[in-house]
Amino acid sequence: MKKLLLILLFSISINSIFADSPLTNSDFYKAYLDVPLVNKTSKSNGVLTDEVFDYLNSNANTIDKKIALINSLKWNINGKNNAAVYFKKLLLIHNEYTTNNFYNKGTAEELIFYSYLKAMDTYFDVKIASLFSARANNLNPNSYTIAIINQLIKVQMIGSPNNWCEVYSDMNNIRENKDLVVDFRKEASNIIFNYTYGYKEYCTFWYSIRKFFQLI
Repeated sequence: MKKLLLILLFSISINSIFADSPLTNSDFYKAYLDVPLVNKTSKSNGVLTDEVFDYLNSNANTIDKKIALINSLKWNINGKNNAAVYFKKLLLIHNEYTTNNFYNKGTAEELIFYSYLKAMDTYFDVKIASLFSARANNLNPNSYTIAIINQLIKVQMIGSPNNWCEVYSDMNNIRENKDLVVDFRKEASNIIFNYTYGYKEYCTFWYSIRKFFQLI
């Protein structure tokens, strides 16, 4: 009984740590509530529907609004399956895609959508999602939207409080990158940065000393 209780408490603790994270606390869809489908989806059960997929797949919609739509699907502590649903729908319109070649054949947009959906589905393990987001970023290194989502997924993997300064510094690198084409609303990026700025308190003198000796 005591062992079971300890396991339960440990599980709750781990879920709480990851729930209190950059990925799960960046509700930037709120800067896009003027987009009807974003507004509608934010009030839904968070399942990727045909309507959501069609919006993501339409060239008439900008990438930031599409990413905001994914963000409005939100996350669930029990996990979701939206990435798999998205990929299955992609296969219906792209006969050339397979599970083995999608990483290499998918467009930058498709890859960042898939990776972000997967990250939000399983926010406690984003290693695979980060591979796809990095690929998207390599295919389109100029997009601010892709860059900020890629970085948001990457910093989710910084689990140790000893390294939490990197959450702030890595996200701030995106904020200060003047080479990126800003295709993302400032109000939306502010929502993200206002949260990740809180990690700056971990950028202490001792953190700098420790990192210095790690580089030697």
